Amino acid sequence: MIHKYPTICPVAFSLDIFGDKWSLLILRDLMLADKRHFRDFLKSREGIASNILADRLERFIQADLVTKTVDPKNKSAAIYTPTKKALELLPIMFSIMHWGLKYNPDKDMLSLPFMKELKTDEKGLEQKILANFTN
Repeated sequence: MIHKYPTICPVAFSLDIFGDKWSLLILRDLMLADKRHFRDFLKSREGIASNILADRLERFIQADLVTKTVDPKNKSAAIYTPTKKALELLPIMFSIMHWGLKYNPDKDMLSLPFMKELKTDEKGLEQKILANFTN
């Protein structure tokens, strides 16, 4: 389905696809937390509602950011995987995380191994994440 966007502004175009809280958190979980099943996303601490999750995943599929396949271990479940197009958002996700680490008064996040790696070896972390999806 081809969708004609009402603006040529690249910021508006991008925000139409992934510009709300839930979309970015789903992408975070998909790319950085190795979540692949619908039920995995529902377990995130932010508490997304199932109807919002279903809507965002469908939007991502339509935008070619996510693929949906049948889980070979459980035919009634689906596996969601980021596409190359979604993985190109990693530097943006990292920039948002750096900003959040800088301005969030809860500095406990810095104690997480992932955050330490983000601060000390961002390129290595990006390569490690990309390696998870390129087999």
